[in-house]
This record gives sequence, structure tokens and C-alpha cells, in this order.
Amino acid sequence: MAALQPPPRVPHTHIDRNPVQLAIIFAGKRKSGKDYCSDRLLALIGDEVAEIGRLSGPLKKAYAEEHDLDYAELLTASAYKEQHRARMITWGEERRNADAGFFARKVLAAASRPILIISDARRPGDIAFFKDNVPKVVTVRVEASQETRKARGWVFSTGVDDAESECGLDAYGKRIV
Repeated sequence: MAALQPPPRVPHTHIDRNPVQLAIIFAGKRKSGKDYCSDRLLALIGDEVAEIGRLSGPLKKAYAEEHDLDYAELLTASAYKEQHRARMITWGEERRNADAGFFARKVLAAASRPILIISDARRPGDIAFFKDNVPKVVTVRVEASQETRKARGWVFSTGVDDAESECGLDAYGKRIV
């Protein structure tokens, strides 16, 4: 397989002349394998032309700062993060209701390579933001059975697994026949 060549560095003008030419957006439920797929794709493409952007990163950072929490611990798959997840979801929804692109804008502004892999899209607004601000967007839905997700540590949590942050993209891009 031939190595991918980076597109010419001709920045678009939508957001502060960001160099991103392609966004590959992964969506799926908790413990479905979005991070694994994103990491594998980055390994295949190469970090000289691609990088991973996590929408949850700026959300967790701002939430941690506002609530005097351990940001690094919120980034892990820990009981600490799960303890704060429901309140963090509510807080994030309040920010998105005020500005749908609040977190996506931060990820795009920090990007420096032609290909941006978004590992954790959760809502139609996340995808719409990138479609409005990046020349080419590809969406990928990662699915895993409940049994597989349970084997990875998933346990249904009311207010989390039935919230928009988990269900907002359930029907996105699916053909109903």
C-alpha cells in the first residue's frame, strides 16, 4: 500500500486558517471501540499527517477547572470519571445549548495536521460543525454488541446511557428500510 501524502498546506479560512483538510469522525456508544479504531487508523495513516482530536478533552478540561477536579483523572477510564460523568454531561449540554460548536471549535483550533480524526462524536451538532468548517468529512459508526461492551466494563447507567450524549447519533446516517 502506498503511503498517504499530505495534501498541500493551503489552509481554509473557516476557522482561523486551520490546516485541516479532512476530518474522519468516529461515533458510537460507550465501550464500543471508538478510541481503539481511532488509534488504529492513526497508526495506519501516520502521525506526520494525522492526529486525533477528542471532543471530550476540552469538555473535561473546562469542567475540571470550573469544579476544581483532577483533569488527568477525568481523562482515564476510572471510577473517578464515572462518579462525575452524569453531572459533566449535564454541564456539557448547557454549554452546547448556548453554543453548539463550543467544544468542537476548541479541537479544530488546536489541530495542526491535514487529517483530523475525531474519536468521540456524540451529537449531530458535532458532525455539522466539522462539515461546516472542514473541506472533507467522513463519518464512521462503531458498533459493538451489549455483550462485548459489558466485557469491556460497560454497565448501563440511567441518565448517562439514555442521554443525548449516548443516543444523539443513533439514527445518524442509517438508512431505514
